[in-house]
Amino acid sequence: MAEARAMARSDVYNRPRRNSDYASNMYTYTNNNLWQTGKSRVEIVTNMARVVSLGVNSRIRRTKTAIVNAVFPSTTFTWYTSLGTACVLRQYVPQASEWMDKLPYMTLVPEGLARDAASVFVSGTLLWLAGIQGSRVGLRLLLRYKGFLYEPAKRPSWQTLSWLFLVRLLEGFGKPMTYSFQRVLPTLPVPSLRDTCRRYLESARPLLDDAEYDRMCRLAEEFQANEGPGFQRWLKVKSWFVSNYVSDWWERFVYLRSRESLMINSNYYIMDAYAWSPTSQQTARAANMISMMMLYKRKLDRCEIEPLLLQGTVPLCMAQHERTFGTTRIPCLEEDVIQHVHNTKHIAILSHGAFYVISIFDPKGVRLSPRDIEMQLDWIIKDSITNSAEFAAAHLPVMTAADRDVWATFRDEHMGEGVTRASLEAIERAAFVVVLDDSSPSNPSYEKWQEGNPVAKSLLHGNGSNRWFDKSLTLVVFANGKAGVNCEHTWADAPVAAHCFESAMAAEFAGAGYDDETGRNKAVPQPKTNPKPPLRLRFEFTPEAEEIIKREVLIARTAIDDLDHRLFLHDDYSKGFMKKCKLSPDGWLQMVLQLAYFRDKGCFHQTYEASMTRLYRDGRTETVRPVTVESADFVRAMDDENSSKEERVALLRKAVTHHVQLFKDAMAGKGIDRHLFCLYVVSNWRKINSPFLNEVLSVPWSLSTSQTPVQQTALFDLKNNLNKISAGGGFGPVTDDGYGVSYIISSDSLVSFHVTSKVSSDKTDSTRFVNNIKQAMADMKALFE
Repeated sequence: MAEARAMARSDVYNRPRRNSDYASNMYTYTNNNLWQTGKSRVEIVTNMARVVSLGVNSRIRRTKTAIVNAVFPSTTFTWYTSLGTACVLRQYVPQASEWMDKLPYMTLVPEGLARDAASVFVSGTLLWLAGIQGSRVGLRLLLRYKGFLYEPAKRPSWQTLSWLFLVRLLEGFGKPMTYSFQRVLPTLPVPSLRDTCRRYLESARPLLDDAEYDRMCRLAEEFQANEGPGFQRWLKVKSWFVSNYVSDWWERFVYLRSRESLMINSNYYIMDAYAWSPTSQQTARAANMISMMMLYKRKLDRCEIEPLLLQGTVPLCMAQHERTFGTTRIPCLEEDVIQHVHNTKHIAILSHGAFYVISIFDPKGVRLSPRDIEMQLDWIIKDSITNSAEFAAAHLPVMTAADRDVWATFRDEHMGEGVTRASLEAIERAAFVVVLDDSSPSNPSYEKWQEGNPVAKSLLHGNGSNRWFDKSLTLVVFANGKAGVNCEHTWADAPVAAHCFESAMAAEFAGAGYDDETGRNKAVPQPKTNPKPPLRLRFEFTPEAEEIIKREVLIARTAIDDLDHRLFLHDDYSKGFMKKCKLSPDGWLQMVLQLAYFRDKGCFHQTYEASMTRLYRDGRTETVRPVTVESADFVRAMDDENSSKEERVALLRKAVTHHVQLFKDAMAGKGIDRHLFCLYVVSNWRKINSPFLNEVLSVPWSLSTSQTPVQQTALFDLKNNLNKISAGGGFGPVTDDGYGVSYIISSDSLVSFHVTSKVSSDKTDSTRFVNNIKQAMADMKALFE
C-alpha cells in the first residue's frame, strides 16, 4: 500500500522513460530475469526450468507459511488428535454419531465406511478449528494481563505462575514462526483521561514552581471538563477499528510529516565491536556482512526468525521486522511516504562517489558466497577510482540529507526521466545500501574519549554526501574493516535494526571466517557460480541541479561541524555492581543522567526515555519521564552537604523504584505522552483549540535518552565473547540547547554512553556533560562502599 501511494504521488514514477535500452538493462539486472541467459537451446530451456522450479518452490513455501500462521497455535499433530477423538466419539458415543450423520451434505455420501470416514474427517476438522479459535481467544484474553511486569521474574506470585502456565499451554508446543503471535496480541488500550492527566501533573511537579503548577492543574481540570471527553470518545472509536490507535499517527505525524533533514536529526547509527575487528580488509568484511544480512533477509522472508519472548513465554510484536529490507522513505511535498519492495534481491553499493548494483544470485539462481561478493567489490573499488564520478553524481546522496521539501522538489524536477530515473529506482528498490567508505577511522582507547570517536561520528553522518539517509539500512564499511549501520527511523525503532545487525555479526563470527595471512574470506565448498558483473549506475544532471547539490553540500557540512559528539566507555563498574546493590541498572543510569544534567545546567528539564509497547499489536514506543519528585529529591541530596550517606541511599532506592514503576507502566499501556499526542491530533482534526494540550506538547525534551538492547539473539556465547559485543549506537540532540544520550549496558563491567549536542549552543557541551556523567557514576558508587 505504501509503495502504491509513493508511486501515485511522485512525478518520478509517472513520467515517460527515455533511453529505453539502459532502463531495460537495469530492469533485467535488478529483477534477475534468469530465462534471458543462455547460449544454447538446452541452456535456455534449463534456465527456464530452473526459474519455474524456483517460482513454484517459493509459492509452495509462502503457502505453507500462510497455512502455519493461519492455524497457529495448533499443529498437524493436534489435527490428528482431533480426528482420533472424532473417531472414538463416533464409535462409542451414539449421540455424537447421530450428530455427525446430520452434518450438511453428509446424506450425499454412501452409507458405510465412506460416510463414517467423511463424518469423522469433517467433525474432527471442525473440532480442530474450534480449538484453534478457542486457543486464540484465550491467548488474547490472557495476554491482556500485565501483572507479571510488576513482579520479580525469579520470584513470581502463584497467580502469575498459573497465568504463565496457561499461556504456555495455549501457545502449543510447535515451533512458532516470526509472525505467528500477531493475531493473538491484544490491542493497545486507551487510558482513561483522568489517569493520564494525573500522571502528567505528577511528572510536571518537579519542573514547575507552585504558581505554574497550580495553573497547569486548572488547565487540566478545564480540559477534562470541556473538550477532553469529546477527544477521548473519538480515540475510543478509533481503537475499535484499528490494531493500534497510536502507531499510524505516530509514523505519519512525527516522522513522515517532519520536514527537517534526516541526517543527525532523525537517523541513528549502530556500531560493531569496539576493540575487535575480524579483518582489516574492507571488501572482505563488506562481502561477509552483505552475505550474512541477506541470509537474515531470507530467514525473515521465510518467517524463520524466532519471535521475541519475554520470560520465554510472553510474545512481543514482530510487525516492524517486515520492513527491515527493501524499504525507503520517499520524499514528497508536505508528507513523505514509505516504499517497501518485498522481493528485492539486489544491493546498491556506493564507492568513491559512484553507485553500483550487484545481485547476490548468479544468472542461474545460485547464491553467491562471501568470496564471490568480495571479488565484485574489489572490481567496484578499482572502477570507481579509475573512472571518477562528476561532482553532481558523486555528491547526489547529500540530497537525502536536505530539507525534505527541497529533496522532493529536486527529485521530481531533476530525476524524473531517463537513466537518472532508472538509476534512482535501482537504489530505492535495493534491499539495502552498502557504503565502501574510503576513510579509516579508529576507536580511541577508553581513556582518550575526550578526543572524540571518529567511527561513531562518521556512522551518524559521514561527510554528508556518502550516506543514503532515506534507506532503512545503510551498511557502512570503512577502509580498515570497521563497520556499522546508519538507519532511517520511520520504518522501525532501534531494537529492530539492532536485531538484524547483531544477528549478522553473530553469523559472521560463526562462519568460515577470514584467512589469517591475507584477511580475505576463506573459500568454502559451494556450487560453481558465474556472477553477473556489477552494473554502474549513471546520472545526468543539468547545471541548475549541480548548483542545488553544491548548496546542499555546504548546508550539510555546516550541520556536521555543529555536532558535538562524545563516546564514553565506563569500565569501572556496570550492571553487576548495580544488581549487587539491589537496584535496577536502567533506573540507576537514569539517576546518573539526572544528577549529571542537574550539575551541568543547575536545574531540571523535561527528560525523555524511550520504552517499548510491543506487548501490544503494532506497538512501537512510549515515553518514560525520568524527572520525578523522587529523582529530584535524590539529586538535590547528592549535592547537599548536610545530607548523610544513609539518606542519599534511601532516596536513591525510592527514586529508582518509582522510575521502574513508570517504565513498567509505559510497557503496560499506561503511559502519558502517546495518549496526549493522539488527543492533540484529534484536536487539530476537529479544529478545536485546547490550551492544555498546546501547553503540554510545546515543552521541549532538553534531555533525550534511550537504552540500546544487547544480545537479543542467542547465536553466540556472550560471556566468552565480551570483546565482540557491539558498542551500541547513538543519535543527535532533539533540541538545539539539549543533549541526546544513548547508552548500552554491554556487560557486568562495561556501560557505554553516546552523547551529542550542538557546538553552536552556549548552554551545552558534550565533554562537560560526559565529565558530569563520569563523576556521577563515581559518586553513586561511593554510596555503597
